[in-house]
Parts: sequence; C-alpha cells; structure tokens
Amino acid sequence: MNRLKKACAVCTPLLALILGLPTMVQAQDRLLYQGPFEIDRYKGEAKYYYLKVGQDSLLDGSFQLQRSNLEALLEKEDAAFSITGAFNRDIPEGPWRFQFGEFQSESVSQVVDYQYRVSVSGTQQVAEGRMSDGRPDGPWKYAVRRIKDSEIDTTLFESTIEFEGGIPQRSFRIGNDKSTLVGRLLRNGLAHDEWSLFVNDEMGTVESWVFENGILRTIQIEQEGISTTTPVFDTAYAMMQTIPLDQRYLQLLSLYLTKGNTLAPIQGTMSQLLTENARYYNKIDTIFSKLGKASFSPGFKVQVPLFPLDSLEKIQLEAIKRNFGKSKTVSSDFLNDTQLNILRRSDKEAQFLYLVIQALSRDFLNPMEKVVSYGKSNLLEYVPRNVLTEKLWPLGKPGTDIKVNQGSEPTDSPVIFKLPNAAQFDFNGGNLASIQELSRYAAQSLDSIQRILDLKLSRERGQQELAGLEEQLITQSNILKERIDSAGIQLPGAHTKALLNIKKVGESGLSDYSGLKEVTAKLERARMLVKCLTDLNGLAEAIIVLQGQEKKIQETYQDRIWNPFTATLMDEEVKKRITTAYRNILTPYFLERVQTDLTCENARDIASLMGSTYERMLALRQEETSKLERKLRKERDPETVLRLFNLPSATKE
Repeated sequence: MNRLKKACAVCTPLLALILGLPTMVQAQDRLLYQGPFEIDRYKGEAKYYYLKVGQDSLLDGSFQLQRSNLEALLEKEDAAFSITGAFNRDIPEGPWRFQFGEFQSESVSQVVDYQYRVSVSGTQQVAEGRMSDGRPDGPWKYAVRRIKDSEIDTTLFESTIEFEGGIPQRSFRIGNDKSTLVGRLLRNGLAHDEWSLFVNDEMGTVESWVFENGILRTIQIEQEGISTTTPVFDTAYAMMQTIPLDQRYLQLLSLYLTKGNTLAPIQGTMSQLLTENARYYNKIDTIFSKLGKASFSPGFKVQVPLFPLDSLEKIQLEAIKRNFGKSKTVSSDFLNDTQLNILRRSDKEAQFLYLVIQALSRDFLNPMEKVVSYGKSNLLEYVPRNVLTEKLWPLGKPGTDIKVNQGSEPTDSPVIFKLPNAAQFDFNGGNLASIQELSRYAAQSLDSIQRILDLKLSRERGQQELAGLEEQLITQSNILKERIDSAGIQLPGAHTKALLNIKKVGESGLSDYSGLKEVTAKLERARMLVKCLTDLNGLAEAIIVLQGQEKKIQETYQDRIWNPFTATLMDEEVKKRITTAYRNILTPYFLERVQTDLTCENARDIASLMGSTYERMLALRQEETSKLERKLRKERDPETVLRLFNLPSATKE
C-alpha cells in the first residue's frame, strides 16, 4: 500500500529499538509496524502487518488503530476510537469492529484493585461485521448509544443488515429511539414487498412503502387514524433501470409525489432513517477506502422508469443551464440590493421592475432551478418530460405577460411587463424545448430590466458617492487650514509663504468645483480634489517638519574633534559641503517650487522628494563621501545636487 511507504521504509528493527522509533519487525515475508498512524481525521497508535511488493506496501494480516486520552477526558472530553480487523493483500477480510466515542468524565470515581475507575457519559458508535474480498458479508450491525455513568442509557440508532458478497439480503431493520423500519430485499439487493415503519411503543404501521421487484408502487401514510395511499410507479414502462436507493432516488420521488403547486419532498421518518444509515455506512467506507481496496455501503437497490435524453434534449438542457445561471445571478443581485430596496420606495418604475423580478423568480426561475438540479444529478432521464413540466408548473406555465400589482389593494388593476419581441417565444408543449424558451424569455427580460435599473442605480449611487466625497472635501480642507494656520506663525518667512500657497491651491480647487452643476462632472472633480487635498496636507506636513529635520541633520553631522590650541575635544560639523548643499541649495529650492510651481498633480512628488532627501542625508553620514564632496565644491544647481545625491530629478515641467 503506497501510503504506508513513508511510515515503514525509514527504519530498521535495530535502529527503531535503539532510537525508540516506531517498531517494524520482519516475520517471514511480513513486516510489523507499531507507532503513530492517521486515517482521514482519525489519528492514533497503530499496530499492523504489511508486505513489501516492489515499490508498494500492502496491508496483510491483523490491523489495529486506537486512541484514548485520559488527560483530555478528565479536563473536558475525549474523542476516543478503536478500529480492529484484518487485511489480505490490501483487501479487508474477516471480522471487523469500529468504535467511536465522545465522552466526558463524571465526578464520581472509585478504587478497584489498586486502580481508579472513573465513570463517563457521552455517546458511542459501534459497527461490527465480517468482510469478504473487500465487501460486507453476513450480518452487519451499526449502533449509536447514549452512555450515562458508564452504562447504556438510550439506543439512539441501530441497524442490522444481512449481506452476501456485498449484496444486502433478506430482511433488515433500521431504527432510532422513536421509530423502527423493517423491510425485505431480494437476493440481488432489490427492494421488495412492504417496508414498514413502526413508532416505538405503539401498535400498527405509520408509514409503508410497497415495492415489487425493486419498483416502488405505493406509499401509505397513517396519520391521526386516516390512511392515505399515494401511487408512485404504478404503471408499466417500456424501459427500467436499476439504481441505488440513495439521495438521488429520494430526490426523484419528491418530483413524482408533487401535489398541487408544491413539491412534496420525501422528508418522512422512513427516508430519514435510510439517509442516516447511509451516512454511517459512508463513514466506515471512507476509512476502508483510505486503507485499502473495499466497497462498503448499504447497497439497497430499486428500479425506476428510464426515458433517455436524446442529443437535441442534451443541447436544450445546456442552454437552460446557461440561461438560468445568468438569470439567477441578475435576479438575486437586484432582489438583495439595499439601494434598490430604498430607491423603489420613492421611484414607481423601480418598484414596478422590482416586482417583475420577483414574479420572474417565482414563476420562471424557481421551477427551472429544479430542472437544472435534476440535470446535474442525472435524474431527468428518469422522468417523462411532460410529467416534469406538469409537476414543476402544476397550474400551467407562465405566459409572456408578467402581471404585477403595484397598488396596496388586491382589487387594483395589475400592470403588465412584456418584451417587445414576446411573439417570438413559444412556451407550449411538455418538453425541454418549452423550458428552454421559458429560460430564454426570463434571461432577455432580466437583461432588459438590468439596463434600466443599472442606469437608475448608477445615478443614485453617484449622488450618494458625491455626498460622501463632499463631506471628505470639507474635512480635508478644514484639516489643511488648521494645520497651516497653527504652524505658520512659528516658521521662517520662506516656509510660511510656501504654506500659504498650499492653502491657496486648495481653496482654488474648491472654488472651481463649486461652480460645476452637472453631477458626472462634479463626481469626477470631487474624486480628484479629495486626492489633491490629501496630497496638499502631506506636503504641508513635510514643510512643517523641515526645521526639525534640519536640526536632526545638524546633530547627525557633529563629531568630536581635538583642538590643539585649547587642548580639548570640541563638537564640530563634518562633511560641511554636504550639509551646506542641503541647507543652502536644496531646502530653498523645495520651498521655492511650492511657492511658485505647485499644482495638485505635483504636490505628492514634491513631498516625496523632500522626504527622500532627508533620508538620504542621514544615510550619507555613514558613507564614504570624499568624491561627492569634491563635486559639490562649486555646485549651485539644485537639479545637479539631487543627481549627485542619487535622488530623482525634480525638473520643472
């Protein structure tokens, strides 16, 4: 078994003994593994035998995997399990037993023969039976019990099925704490005779399914003393097919048993017991499939009528799926759109179109969703197409006139929605072609509605966005004004002039904006102005902190120098040509650009360049700069200085 390679191929018995690693001992042709192991979500200590066949590892011999944690049990709860059985070259063979428990410890404990015994409560699942050639053989039992104080309190679920070579045989029993299902199977696994459901502690049958050679003929339900018999597959059919009695079959029955305008889902106790049993069997099958080669399922079979899809119907079904998928997305988006729900309360056309979408969803899309679901589950071939349309549209298929009532009174005259090309659609006929036409009409109707509502919502969203943007504009403008007014009085003249021009540029942008009337133009300008004011605020902050940065640079470029005249160590500025270039060339240059050449478009670039220059100045203190200092000796052009500092050019455009 390939999945065992990593667990088994890395150790020799001697090395395992020396290092305390999982043990693998060779006995004849088999190897024994003892150590940690994981199957799906079950992780515990394993002991099993296996064979090495070429590059593969095959389970062969007894197998055991278990887990329990006393510390976890005492603290809160423990999820314990035990799996025991045997394999024959990767195929489950012989007796198997599965135990799964979730327990909590009780406060009561006792000492017996020098051992503490702690009572537990919780639930325990036990499955046991024999496997033959990887399939269940003989009686298999699955039980779920509630445990209280280490005693069985209630049997929550229990099933007993007799198998022969993986095929369920003869009678079976499935029950829970409320009811029990008893049924019979033919030797080929087909359901046969009456399957009866009894309520525990009561007399008589409350539900029965009558099969004939796998064909479900009738369902009888006893309720409050009244017996109701519903025919299912009660006529002769040209073709029949054998399928598993699983969720697909129950889904198919829900269609055949539709009454009135409501689908009758098979949700009775009998189907619930069958579903629960299948879920437990699937749990065991998952473990078997992770370990080796096995097939483990209840295996109940039934026969259903067969009406194969022809090539044209398959094309029609694909078209239905495409149209439905598109329509469902559009309808769901609009029906759940909060803005549309608000807008339709004041806009009559929006309200009308909203009601049309509701009608299209109810009368077209909801039944069509069943068609798509049956198609994905490959169930359509078991339903005559005329029966399909009759069951999904029991009151008749809708027409091209979508009538909705906008008034508050039922007597108000309905308003009609109708596509201009409605005459081109034909909904007649009990076939997939008519359902395809319905899907096409729904898709085109919703496409038409979407164009109208998108325009309305775009305007509405534009107005709402504009209101939000204008609020941001006022906030950013106030922040800019307060920042400049509070800082300007404390700064040198050049700094103050730069800040005042920043303020002027911001106010000019707001003034231009206030003169706009058209919403689209205002929306575009407002977005630009929000960014502009944000950038201007950033630039203003960059200028305000300039003095502090200059002081930091001055401190950074100080060094302790020996003065031979005074015989003392003195602080002296080093790399003066660099600091002079920054102080006398670059800083005035930045301030001049802000005073004379500032726009919304370059505000962020100037602020970024100022920040980069400051960071570069701090870095140059630690670098070898003698060559740079020589080049700066007579340089007065700020653009050249920036290039020498390896900073981007800030040439005026």
